[in-house]
Amino acid sequence: MEVSVQKTTITQTVAREVAPGPLRTIMIDLLVVYRGTIHAKEHFDAEADSERLYNAIKGLGTDEKTLIDVLTSTSNEQRQAIIHKYKSMYGQNLEDDIVGDTSGNFCKVLVGLLRTPADFDAECVRSAIEGFGTNEDALIGVLCTSDNDEINAMKEAYKQRYKRNLEKDVESDTSGDFQRLLVSLLQAGRSESREIDFEQALKDARELYEAGEGRWGTDESVFNKIMVIRSYEHLKVTFNEYAKISKRTILEAIDSEMSGNLAKAMRTLALFAMDRTKFYAEALYKSMKGLGTNDAVLIRVIIKTCENSLQEIKKVFLKEYKGTLASWIEGDTSGDYRTTLLALIGPEEVVEQS
Repeated sequence: MEVSVQKTTITQTVAREVAPGPLRTIMIDLLVVYRGTIHAKEHFDAEADSERLYNAIKGLGTDEKTLIDVLTSTSNEQRQAIIHKYKSMYGQNLEDDIVGDTSGNFCKVLVGLLRTPADFDAECVRSAIEGFGTNEDALIGVLCTSDNDEINAMKEAYKQRYKRNLEKDVESDTSGDFQRLLVSLLQAGRSESREIDFEQALKDARELYEAGEGRWGTDESVFNKIMVIRSYEHLKVTFNEYAKISKRTILEAIDSEMSGNLAKAMRTLALFAMDRTKFYAEALYKSMKGLGTNDAVLIRVIIKTCENSLQEIKKVFLKEYKGTLASWIEGDTSGDYRTTLLALIGPEEVVEQS
């Protein structure tokens, strides 16, 4: 707790003392404390939790409350230990038992919680590809928001689970510049350097301008190169410089120069680089606004962020959309599915007035 207070103070000092611009933005981003809503259970006992789950499932009827309580009060690493212990104790697969006793979105979110992060991503991508047609939005949502380690782990998990090559499957289900962008992302070649080369950022901004607005037609390969291999910190500075050259934001440029799935993917990369917390808040909002709910996106974002940044995402959601994330979930979901999501996002924090 003391660390959070100290870092908040430093962040406020940077905001006050450093002149507005890309350097201040980067410094503040580096100081942000990303916090999840799900944490490792302090007095964890895999055997006791396995027994609770077994008793909740066996016989007639299901104790959904216990399923929710156990799986939303433990970290992913602890849930993996429970899966192993459960099979050791009862000779049964926990996932199979849960799938046999639950259904619908409630079942999907519980199964998602049983997956390792890599397996979860691999399954999301496989679901987007297999069968008739391709869910390009899901492909974009996973591949354009994953770092190098996540992409490499996802590719290995995909190979182990499905005995298939992820890159080849993506190639066979997509085409053109969109295909080339996704294949590039799957190489996991983004720079992870925290150092900013301001001269290179300015050069990249000029290249982007000359590849798009500054010429007849668009050279998508230039956008592909810069958006995929530059670090997120570098891209923030590049986008800032682009706006000075063009008088348009990078998002406005993408909208005017591209269309379809390529534009969606490029926008996702840009938004994620600029502010991933705001990006996820918007994704949650869009999954619930209007008629119907995009449950796949709602489940994916909450599971992906609940152990690292969902606490901050909730704050941005409240600020941007004038309502708590919990209130939106309560209005758009129901039953045990709703109860599980609410347990994952945790209670709203009390914000002290200064």
